[in-house]
Amino acid sequence: MELFNWEKHAGITLVLVSLGLYTIYGAIYRLLLSPLRNFPGPKLAALTSWYELYFDLILGGKYTFKLIELHKQYGPIIRITPFELHVSDPEFYDEIYASSASKRKRNKYPLFYKSFGIDYSMFATVDHDLHKYRRAAINPFFSLKNVRELQPVIEERVATMLKRIRDFNESGQVLNASWLNAAFTSDVVMQYAFARSDHRLERPDFDRENRDGAFFGSTAADFMKHAPWLNVVFQSLPDQIVRLAHPSLAAFITQRKHIVSQIVSIKNGANTSNVGLPHATIFHEILQSKLPEEEKSVRRLSDEAEVLVLAGTLTTALVLDLSTFYLLRKPKALHRLKTELKAARDNPTAALEHLPYLNAVIKESLRLTYGVAGRLARMPQEPLHFTNRSTGQEWVIPPGTPVGMSIAQLHHDETNFPNSHEWNPERWLNEKGDLDPKLDKYLLSFTRGSRQCLGMHLGYSELYLVLSAIWTLYGSQAGVTEMGDKYEGVRFEGDIGVLDLYKTGKGDVELHGGSFLPLHAFEKAEEETKRVSGRERNVEGEDRDEDGGFDNKGFDNKGFDNEEFDNEGFDNEGFDNEDDDERRETDEADPAGRIAVLHYAGRAYPDSFCLRDLLGVGQSQLKEKLDNTAKGRTP
Repeated sequence: MELFNWEKHAGITLVLVSLGLYTIYGAIYRLLLSPLRNFPGPKLAALTSWYELYFDLILGGKYTFKLIELHKQYGPIIRITPFELHVSDPEFYDEIYASSASKRKRNKYPLFYKSFGIDYSMFATVDHDLHKYRRAAINPFFSLKNVRELQPVIEERVATMLKRIRDFNESGQVLNASWLNAAFTSDVVMQYAFARSDHRLERPDFDRENRDGAFFGSTAADFMKHAPWLNVVFQSLPDQIVRLAHPSLAAFITQRKHIVSQIVSIKNGANTSNVGLPHATIFHEILQSKLPEEEKSVRRLSDEAEVLVLAGTLTTALVLDLSTFYLLRKPKALHRLKTELKAARDNPTAALEHLPYLNAVIKESLRLTYGVAGRLARMPQEPLHFTNRSTGQEWVIPPGTPVGMSIAQLHHDETNFPNSHEWNPERWLNEKGDLDPKLDKYLLSFTRGSRQCLGMHLGYSELYLVLSAIWTLYGSQAGVTEMGDKYEGVRFEGDIGVLDLYKTGKGDVELHGGSFLPLHAFEKAEEETKRVSGRERNVEGEDRDEDGGFDNKGFDNKGFDNEEFDNEGFDNEGFDNEDDDERRETDEADPAGRIAVLHYAGRAYPDSFCLRDLLGVGQSQLKEKLDNTAKGRTP
């Protein structure tokens, strides 16, 4: 008995035969005829993109790690998909990510950048010239001058952060610093973008759902680049169905709708919150500009706003998380930082950006949070010539070939960063304790080139102000690591309390994956942030008393205001005008600007990274000055 009559179903037969022939031809072309056929790498990766899909989707963002293994096996340049190359030599970075001054055009790889569903954003703009045009409209808002004008907004949010730390101590709860930091950065960027802050810092759980949604959206490229049509499907589904599919996906779509509504309210004149503000607001200014109407459409600007909000929220927040963790774990580093901050407060001419150890802490934390962990492929318009420095073998990368490098790999190059997995701020200093610029060219958290991160000055400003404020006021509690190693506490006269890690280990802040942005420890159970009262057991299993705390004076509105960062201390300019390092070059030196917009990875943000304010110990002039900071502030 014949199971299938091929002659009777000639149409189906023709389709199947054609599909088979096409598959065979595709395999032959990719392996034997492609311009990339001679580049080393696994044949399966050259044959199909499912090789990458397996590591990123099935194993959870592990292709970045696999690439490190492949480079060890095949050399510094490898073929990683049927169409894409990858390079591991840090000295070749400026060839791929060419600066605007070089006049070499670098289009983006559409297969990746169009996978986020924000096609009209500057981030997803493939064409070099169109990107340059769009960047020119936004770039002035992120100049050093305009970021300085935003400093009072940042200071006010810092004061609210301090109040929330105190509130958690009084209520006996564990404070999740990851939620706190993301709420802070979200409030700042929302205020700058729309002249309206959602005041997430004041919310009981810091609106963690918004943060989770942002992370989910930022990791979408893991699978969306293989099925970009899913963006349209997900956004078309009813909210109830989306929430059943994945709560964080629903939060991400809700966030997108909220951003669209912000643009609409500015465009139709309903949002006039910018009137009377001492600083510019991005989308009010853009909508009032002389840009062509197609560049001011709701879709175009809502896509742009989504990138700015997600990037401005997630990247800096993780740097704050990681730096806080290591400062609490490494008492010598915290002691040195607090000593420097104390001396700076006594020095009227001190500016935060010139404090060497504070800068070293920030740079080392940036290095281990990567900014963008995965590759950001570019498509050079001219042939690139690559030489294997070990063997002398030369390779010519054909024009238009997507080629990229992974920052998570470059930041662990042992030649430039010995013991690269160790958090060591001293590597950024010379023997005299001054900043040593020799490693700056290898710090790529903000990327480099004509599409460098746009928000670099804003990110540094937030980091300077938050870290200096918290570690001027707080010390640390002694403890034991998950490996059984003891570490000391650090307390200075005048500290108003100490901070302590709660059920948080090094694995919570180390890189676990990330095809685009870094994925850190997988979220732990909700009970990690349960209410703590009376006695508790810490991560090492030792009983710990719940005593001390702040008195009821709290903090008032005299906190981190113009008295705290004025011309007698950390002044209203915040940073001085000396352009003495590459990070502070003027925009005129690089017409394309200093920055590229980042996203952030999300499914694995460490929920368990918590701080607990244990002891209120200080009775000092500093405490008196900061009594009741932000007390009574309302959203």
